[in-house]
Amino acid sequence: MDFEDPKKLKKLIARRHPDYQATLAHWQFLEACYQGGRDWFADHIFEYVKEGPEEFKKRVERAYRFNHSREIVDLVNKYIFKANIERNEKDASDSVKKFWKASTRNDLNIEQYMRQVSIKSSTFGRIWIVVDNTGAGTKAETVAEHKELGIRTFSYVASPQDVLDMSYDDFGKLNWILLREIARDDEDPMESSGNVSNQYRLWTRNEWYLLEEVKEGRKTVVSLKDDGEHGLGEVPVIKVDHVETDDLYKSPSLIGDIAYLDRAVANYLSNLDAIIQDQTFSQLAMPAQGLLPGDDGFDKLVEMGTKRMFTYDGESGNAPFYLSPDPKQAEIIVTVIQKIINEIYHSVGMAGERTKSDNSAGIDNSSGVAKAYDFERVNALLASKADALDRAEEKMIHLVNLWNGEDDSNEEIVKYPDDFDVRGLYDEFDIAERLSLVAAPDSVRQEQMKLLIDKLFPQIEKSIKATMISDLKAWPPAAPEPISGSSSLDGALEKSQKPDGGNDTSMAK
Repeated sequence: MDFEDPKKLKKLIARRHPDYQATLAHWQFLEACYQGGRDWFADHIFEYVKEGPEEFKKRVERAYRFNHSREIVDLVNKYIFKANIERNEKDASDSVKKFWKASTRNDLNIEQYMRQVSIKSSTFGRIWIVVDNTGAGTKAETVAEHKELGIRTFSYVASPQDVLDMSYDDFGKLNWILLREIARDDEDPMESSGNVSNQYRLWTRNEWYLLEEVKEGRKTVVSLKDDGEHGLGEVPVIKVDHVETDDLYKSPSLIGDIAYLDRAVANYLSNLDAIIQDQTFSQLAMPAQGLLPGDDGFDKLVEMGTKRMFTYDGESGNAPFYLSPDPKQAEIIVTVIQKIINEIYHSVGMAGERTKSDNSAGIDNSSGVAKAYDFERVNALLASKADALDRAEEKMIHLVNLWNGEDDSNEEIVKYPDDFDVRGLYDEFDIAERLSLVAAPDSVRQEQMKLLIDKLFPQIEKSIKATMISDLKAWPPAAPEPISGSSSLDGALEKSQKPDGGNDTSMAK
């Protein structure tokens, strides 16, 4: 590759993949809705007709919002990581075990890191995970040399706004990918400028290149800052989708539609606040003939009207009065807000998380069938999300082994749950007991016992679990044989239970 020509480098960092520009505003909106904060209101509360700039400014300052976008994402995350995630340390390589303990630059463990991955993929729809190595520029080749140099493998998330362009082969694997990074000159507290700038990292299947923008007078020149060879044979960047799709450049987000409903709720609440303000502080209407600029009375009247008033022709002799909005307008807004909030949670099967009319009216009394359908919807959502995270973590493990020269047998050593039912361990024991009482077939009891083993030993070694599953073939044990001579004993017992005790009446005579 020719990295000496500044024009080619500048053209490279200016390239964007086909869907980037079309989706960039959407990604920024989703991120803003999840993050929230006071700055959100300045960009997403809209001015309505008949409102002056000063009134609009005051209304934005009073605006408030319950962040439903964040609530939905965090609820899904809570359910995903409430279940047991199996990570088989017995079968994992040393490098993977080390990576699990410190997965990021800031030493977050794998559980903490995957929570962040889950949140970001739910927010954007598709994110990218980079698996990097601090020894990418060194000549360490063996595991011992890696340990001696203190080399470690880490990972970080790249948001879709920072993934500028990429290329795929015929089988959907990356040929290369271009990422934007934010750099700050702050190494020396006294001499550093503190300037923030963009730099660009190009990953290929065997090399990496770091480009930077440098000011030369009025021009901005792109130059090669650093490069190296990783020799992995594949690009160490993984895509993580909220919903699996064949689309090469984007994936649907969990809050792709919810964020817009969330914004509508915030705007309706702001409009409701304006109605309440106008209802509390009514507007003065008075004859125009009474307004005499320059008189003390003029200033007092303006102050009485909270600096807002209507005037009318007072020839008919009508007295001044106060105007206030129709309360029915507020009722309509409240009804619409309640319906939108209900749709937000119902769309992902979490209607039970919100109440029927508001947050203090009690859980809604939907039918059992409706709640069952809600459960199936959210269960399918969670299972799909767990599968995506499972595949992402397995790919990360594969790259960690490649970076460290470890054996990569492609065995599944991570297992996210496939089902998110609400049955706990004690429920499974209770079901097992009931199956025994009704003399259920052995095959049924064996399948139920497999579920119990998964919940009782979620992180057990594979070989031990395989032995347990094998032992189930001979379970439950067969019923014991009848004791020899039991037929005569049964006959004697039968006689003893007769009304006359089984005695011969002729002997009594």
